[in-house]
Amino acid sequence: MSDKVQQGTDAADVAWPTVVEENFAKSPEGWSFAATSSAPPLRFDAPGVVVTLPGGETSVAAYWLEKNAAGEPALYGDAAVSVTMTLLSSEAPTQSYCGVSFRAQSDKDNYRLFIAGDGHFRLTRRKDNVSTALIDWTLHEALRPDLGKNNRVQIVMDGPSITLYANNVKLAQVSDDTFATGHIALQAQGGSSDTESATVFCFREFELAAPSKS
Repeated sequence: MSDKVQQGTDAADVAWPTVVEENFAKSPEGWSFAATSSAPPLRFDAPGVVVTLPGGETSVAAYWLEKNAAGEPALYGDAAVSVTMTLLSSEAPTQSYCGVSFRAQSDKDNYRLFIAGDGHFRLTRRKDNVSTALIDWTLHEALRPDLGKNNRVQIVMDGPSITLYANNVKLAQVSDDTFATGHIALQAQGGSSDTESATVFCFREFELAAPSKS
């Protein structure tokens, strides 16, 4: 197993066909929601799916793509996941970030890409509920900081290679073979016991491309 990181900048070019496309205008079939605290509300409308994490506590929420259109488990190995993420509301000292969990065996075994409201990103490998940073929090000029700014994020998984893009700019590339396949989830974390202000995220324009099955 290796954790080699390469830095660079280029636009993603994936020839795989799109197998899932979702704008979250309404609650889609095959998706499920889980949260560590009292279930935060979800709202489906024109911007996408809006996740509100209540103030007064720290909360983690995940919106899982569990089944495909055929009703089978939505497990993907080689794939490209793209989604637009926006932090709509946050108040210090809340640590607010959102992202994507992928090749997830469960909430305890997966890869996770998070972006923060200040323009940092982080990639972790979570195994047996223990997180290891493959790329620790890194500031990148391609990420648009602050409230209301859209960030189009893409994760390309090709064998052990994991390549990260934001707004058509390559953030980094790592090689890790811990998980070969699994589920995909949209994730959000925020809230603080020190503030009653809610943290609000929006996810929209979700696309998943994968190689055609022979």
